[in-house]
This record gives sequence, structure tokens and C-alpha cells, in this order.
Amino acid sequence: MHQPPPKESASAARDFFISYTGSDSRWAEWTAWQLEEAGYTTILQAWDFDAGSHFVAQMHRATQTAGRTLVILSSAYLNSSYGEVEWQEAWRNDPLGDQRKLLIFRIESCPRPGLLGQLVSEDLFGVTEEAARSRLLGAVRRGRCKPVLPPEFPPLQEAPVNAAPFPGRLVPAPVGKTLTAGGPLTPDNPFAVALTFWHMALDGDYTNLHTVITPESQGCWNLSEIRHKTASGGITTGVMKPCYDIAYVGIVSEVEGESGTLVVAGGLVPQEVRIVSLVLRPELDGWRVHHFGLPQDPSAMPRTWSVG
Repeated sequence: MHQPPPKESASAARDFFISYTGSDSRWAEWTAWQLEEAGYTTILQAWDFDAGSHFVAQMHRATQTAGRTLVILSSAYLNSSYGEVEWQEAWRNDPLGDQRKLLIFRIESCPRPGLLGQLVSEDLFGVTEEAARSRLLGAVRRGRCKPVLPPEFPPLQEAPVNAAPFPGRLVPAPVGKTLTAGGPLTPDNPFAVALTFWHMALDGDYTNLHTVITPESQGCWNLSEIRHKTASGGITTGVMKPCYDIAYVGIVSEVEGESGTLVVAGGLVPQEVRIVSLVLRPELDGWRVHHFGLPQDPSAMPRTWSVG
């Protein structure tokens, strides 16, 4: 008879103990799933506390063996006596928050009374699932959340909603010259990531596509269509950034019968430009492509942090 795989003991060391109340179980399970998909381990009552086990003993064991406690905060949670015990145990072991033992995620507009009000929290509600996932994973990363690139001065107008002209006349040029103009081929250079993405489209390379696109956009790409639209064009070295973590790189179609890359040499761009929209995702080690076509408004992009 086939035997199911042994269930991992709740006493085994895990990264996070997820503290929640029963009415918020869907939020708790969604959170645990996202964390485990990202490579973390969790303890969740719905998944790890066996039927018939002693709840208080299991809860005590979980708070002792998990590296950190993650609270799903709601009005119902604030009225839960068990919830209060769970977060206070994590706070007791790290009262100054130096080790970030206690992480607070609000799932509705509710107060953070007492000691909870002294901790920085993150809101998962009122945004898309992609944005909530980015906030979650960005918040659980250890260390400072300083962006890779310096924030730009806040723009006075909203990001463009139509194809934007790029500054500079586009000149067909050898790849070496274009790369010099575009900057280093590293994940923290949006031009380099856009260039890699475009070459993957030209080659129909779905195998490595996941290394340059956002996880949220996987399965949404038709590389043959992009190749059809841009094979006789070239990618610009100009990068537009409406804010520090969003970038637009243009692919110009029908550049005098030339294919390849293009250097910005001054003047205006008269050709039609299709935009590669990228978002800075530090938890994924740099810039990622999220959309091709018209530039995407920052509010439509799956960002790690919201920009006020």
C-alpha cells in the first residue's frame, strides 16, 4: 500500500511562525504559500497542528522554534487572546526590534494599539495580489531596504500613458559601441536587461526568459509576435524613468532597413517606439521586464515598495 510522505514536525526549525486568528485563515494561508514559494519555511496552524494535538503546547513550541513571528493583523486578531500571547512572545525575545523577530502585516484598516504601534508594519490590503506579494517579500528580507539606485526627484506630472519620444537621434551602430553607450551589462542596468530581453525575443528563447521578466508576467509573453514587430528595428540606449524603480527603454521599428542596436546621437526620434517597461525588484537582484508595448503606469507595475 502506498504510504504518504511523512509530515514535517511542527517542532522542526522554520523561518516564520504565522500568527493569525481563525477568521483570517485565507490571508494566513496565502501568506504562507507566497513565503514558501520564495524559499522560506513556515509554521501555520492550518497546515502543521495535527488534529487532537494540544493547541497551546503546539503554539508554544512554534514560537520557540521559528526564527521570526509574522502577524496577520486585523480587528479580529486584536480581540484574540491567543494572538496577543503569540506576538508578545516574539516581542519579548527582541524588544528593540534589532533582529526583526516580529513582523506586522495589516490586512484591513485597523489600529495598532500599545506596543504594536511602535513597530513598522506593512499593509497587504487595498492593492493587487502582485503588489501585496512584492510588499510581503520585500519586508521579510533582512537588512536595509535601500534601493539599488538613488531615488529621483518626484516628478511634477504622471507617467506617460502613450508611447513617449526618446531624446536623441537613433543611429545604427555596432553592438560594442551601443553597449558602451548603454552602460554595463548587469542586472542593475535597465538598458542591459531590456537588451537581453529583446535578444531572447529575437531568438525565441523561452528557456531563460524567467531570468529577465517579473514572476507576475510569466506565461504572458508571445516572443514570436515581439520578434515580428521589432526584427527590423533596434533598441535605444536612452532610458526614461518617471520614478526611481520604473524604467522605460524603447525598441524602434523599421530603422532604414537596419537591424541591431542603436546609439542615441542627439535630436529627436521620429520613428514609432515600442516601450519595454521595467521595474526595479531588489528581492530578485535587479531590474525585471514586466510589459512590452505602451509604457505602463507605475501603479500598474508589481513594485516591491509603493512610492508616495
